[in-house]
Parts: sequence; C-alpha cells; structure tokens
Amino acid sequence: MGCDARHVFNPDEKQYVPGLVVKLLRELWPWLYPYRGNLVRGGLWIVVTNILLLTIPQMLRFGIDAIEQERWNDVAFYAAIMALLIMVGGAVRVLSRLNFLHTGRRVEVDLRQTMFERLLYQPAPFFENQRIGDLISRFTNDLINVRMVAGFGLVSICNAVVVYTISLGMMLWMSPSLTLAALLPFPVMLLVTKWISRHLLHYSAQVQQRLGEISAIVEETARGQFCLRSSGFQQSYCEKFANINANYLDSALALARMRALIMPVMSIVTPFGILMVLFFGGRQVIAGALGLGDMVAFNAYLVQLTMPTILLGWILTLVQRATVGMERINLILDLTQPPLLLEMAGDGAEQFTAPHIELCGLNFAYQDINTSGSRLILRNLSLQVAAGSTVAVVGSVASGKSTLLNVLTGRYPLPANQVCIDGHDLSSCSVQLYSHNLSAVLQEGQLFSGTMAENFRFAAPELSDVELKKIADKVALSAEIEQFPDKFNTVIGEGGLTLSGGQRQRVGIARALGRNRGLWLLDDPFSHLDSKTAGTVWSCLRQELRGKTVVLASSRVSILQNVDQIIVLERGQIREQGDHQQLMRQNGEYARLVQRERLHLQMEML
Repeated sequence: MGCDARHVFNPDEKQYVPGLVVKLLRELWPWLYPYRGNLVRGGLWIVVTNILLLTIPQMLRFGIDAIEQERWNDVAFYAAIMALLIMVGGAVRVLSRLNFLHTGRRVEVDLRQTMFERLLYQPAPFFENQRIGDLISRFTNDLINVRMVAGFGLVSICNAVVVYTISLGMMLWMSPSLTLAALLPFPVMLLVTKWISRHLLHYSAQVQQRLGEISAIVEETARGQFCLRSSGFQQSYCEKFANINANYLDSALALARMRALIMPVMSIVTPFGILMVLFFGGRQVIAGALGLGDMVAFNAYLVQLTMPTILLGWILTLVQRATVGMERINLILDLTQPPLLLEMAGDGAEQFTAPHIELCGLNFAYQDINTSGSRLILRNLSLQVAAGSTVAVVGSVASGKSTLLNVLTGRYPLPANQVCIDGHDLSSCSVQLYSHNLSAVLQEGQLFSGTMAENFRFAAPELSDVELKKIADKVALSAEIEQFPDKFNTVIGEGGLTLSGGQRQRVGIARALGRNRGLWLLDDPFSHLDSKTAGTVWSCLRQELRGKTVVLASSRVSILQNVDQIIVLERGQIREQGDHQQLMRQNGEYARLVQRERLHLQMEML
C-alpha cells in the first residue's frame, strides 16, 4: 500500500492555533518523552530566567521613586541590581535554550532513523507506488520543520507562557483596571490570527507538496541524465520543471503574503497597549491614584510582552508548517514496523542450505494504488524445484520471467500456500530470515556510490583482499579492474555510473558470490555480456553452485544445456517443461529460441 493511502491531511478543515499546538505536541510527545529530563531542566531555567528579568520593572519602579525623593544612593543600588539581573538572566537563558535545542536535534535524529528503518523493510509494491524524490523531501524539508518546533518553537512557547503568566499577574496586582485597558487590542489580534492561521495551514500544505514534486523530478532527472541527453529530451524536461517550479512559486508567494501579515499584526498590539496605559495611567498619575514609578513599572511589564507576542506570530507559521510536515512524516511512521534485527541469526532461527521450492497454482499481479484493477502477470503457475537443482526460466519479452524471480525474493505479499520453501509458506515466513539465506542477482541490480571493493563487500563485509581477487577472477573482472586507476579502490560513481552494463552485471554476480547462500535467484545476469564472456562466467559459476538450489531466468539459451530443468513461460503460464534434450525433441518454443540464437551468432561471425 502506498503511504498516501493511510490517511490524508486536509489543510482546509477548521483547525485553530491552540488546537494545532496541542495536536502537534501530542504527536511529538512519544519522541520528546525520552528527553523529558532535558525539557524539565529547560523549563525550570526558563522560569528562573523570567523571574530574574521580570524583577527588573520592580527595580525600575523603586528607582524612579528614589529619584523623586532624591535618594541617589538607592538609585545607584537599584541600577546595580538591574545590571546584575540582566547578566545573570542572560546566562541562565542560554542554559534553557541549550536544553530545548539539543532535544530538538535528538528528536530529529530519532525520527529520521525510525523513518529509514520503516522504509528499509517495506515490500516492493510500496516503492513502486511512490516517488523517491517525495520520500526524500519528507526526510529533509518536513523533518526540519518538525525539528524547529521540537527545539526553538517549544522553548518559545514555554517562554511566552511564563512571561505572560508572570507579567499579567504583576500587572493585575498593580492595577486591574489598567490591565484591562492595556489588553483591549488583544481580542482583535486573536480574531485576525484565527483568520490568517487557516490560510497559513492551507498554503503550507501546498508548499510542502510542491517541494516534494520538485525533489522527485530533480532525482528522476539526475538518475536519467544520460537517457535524457541521448534522446534530446532536455528541453521538454526543462519545460516540465519550469511548470512545477512556477506552481511552487505561486504557493510560496501566497504563503509569504500570509506570513507577512502575521508580524505587523503581532507587533502593533503592544504599542496600542502602551498607548492605552499612557492615556488611562497618565490620568491616574495626575489624579494621584497611581504613582509615577508604578506606571513606569506597569509599562515595563507590558513591554516585556512585546517579544513573546511577536514570536507568537513566527511560532504560528512554524506550527502550521510542522503540522503538515508531521502528517507527511506519519505516513511513513505508520507503515509496517520492521522486525527485530536479532531474528535473522541465532535465537533458534531456522536456516536452509539448498531448499526445495514448490509453486502451487501461483497467481500474481502488481498492485497499483492509482487503478482499481490489476492484470495477472503469473497465472495458475505450478512448479517443483528439487533441492540442489538448477531450473532455468525462458520465454519471450513480458512472459513473466522477471516477475517470477521477483516473487521468489519474498519482496511481494502473496496469498497463502501458493509458494512454499522447504514446506514453509513463504507468505508467512520472516522476510528478513528468508533474505538472509538468499543470494540474488536481479535484472535491475543496484550498485552503490563507493569503491569497487565496497560494492563487492556489500553483502559480505568480512571478505579479505585475497578473496576479492578470487571472486573477481570467477566473474572475469580481474583484468579490467587491474586497468582501473586505483584498482579495487576505484570509485565507481552513483549506481556504478563509470562502469559498462556488463561490468555492472558482473559486480552484481560477484556480490552474490561473496554472500554465497543456499538459494540463488539469477534474473538474466548475462544479458549485457557477449557470448564468450557469458559462457566463461557461467562455467565458473556452475562450479560454485553445485549442491545449491538455483532459479535462473535467461534470455541467452546457449548456456542452458546442462541445467536440470527448463520451463518456458508464455503470458505467465508454463507452456513447455523438461531438460534441454526433451525440449529440443518437442520442437516447440524453446527449440525456436535456440535456433534463433544460433542464427544470431552465425550472423555475428560473418
């Protein structure tokens, strides 16, 4: 199932700021919980910081009263206390931020690790229905937005709560009527913020979706650059990217317009409050109902609300982006949980050497979440593969050869009791344990950016340099590797970019040889090799595969004369079955393929 099918976030439904914050923190809490000690310490430091800094208005009040009474020594004392409070409060604020920001970074790392583990253990249909660039965007843009909330956003929210609580408490204690006057602009701010937040959420979702589309097309273009250049499709892809980029710009500008409204709205609230205090408080001072020091201290408390109020605007936009980001991340986190790594070795885990394979009326179709129906690729397929035997699968293009090999890798969900390995139903087997006992060379084998040696050791990191050279000899790569600038330490580029198709295939075979398990699945591993090299590699490989169960799909039939059994597939069904001599006597599809290949070789020799 594609991850987008789990649940879909609707940015247009009514969700208000407090509700969004609570919802986001509830979703983040399992990830914040391991670092609750940091959060508690950070929260305590925030309280201490604000107690220190919010004592300053009282010192200011006492200082002004001392000025009125011309007590200059007291003025100097209060000034010194204020300076000390500022320095100590600033130092303590650093401690509070470090605790919260470190927590945000750790949450980011934990989320990324868990997301990566979820992806690693997903069945093949998941990746067939996803765009890789969009998945990458969830690991980068979306995760950054969530980390910002878990770090700086959380410290800003806590700081705002503490500042508002202490400041409003002191203001109410000093003058309830003046507090009411100072807060008159706040209801207007809340109404405007409520309207803006709804639009922010909508455009944030659009922007992050567009970023995913941009990542997808960039990744797709980078992988297919040679195909694009050789086919002359650069211009059409430039136009396609320009359209996607323009859509992103439209959404980003709409989001920027909404965000541009937030800061002005937040920043004018406190000045209006100060204006109210000057008007009403000034009249009270003139009437003698309020001291000048009290009014100055009251204004100072109101000014303390300025930065938290402005930051609330920034927090609002951050929460909107993080809410969308967390929804997109949850689509990965909600996927099937990976099995325990300890399951693959020890702990009584059963392992096989050369298994017996049985297919019982196998029906298989690739699932597509974008369509309601699926066309069967394999139809009512029944087959016995004896333990330690080699079975070849041949057939025309799109006959189902690669699909059969893909099914046998265990990467696809299967109906019960249609594929059995040593009598165990593959659909209920541990995929990890099964894969641990498997050596596979698939048609679309993936090499990794790194050195030749690292790719050889990918499935068997314990291989020594001597063993690497022996394996290279077996796949006829030694002479070519010796010509590389750094031999086995030569970097082969992303996906083996610097290698030929035949070299990439032989590296894949070498990797499987290093692993050398009891069940081998070979999906046309010689398709990019010339006949002589293919024959050489297969002869060496046959020696290594004695006593192992091998299923080989091949478009090259000349190497199949000595295999134990050959099946001919046509539209996902077995049309012919037997060894080489039996099928040649039948003079059917297999014999036709053999004759065609012989004719092709004769034409090459002319």
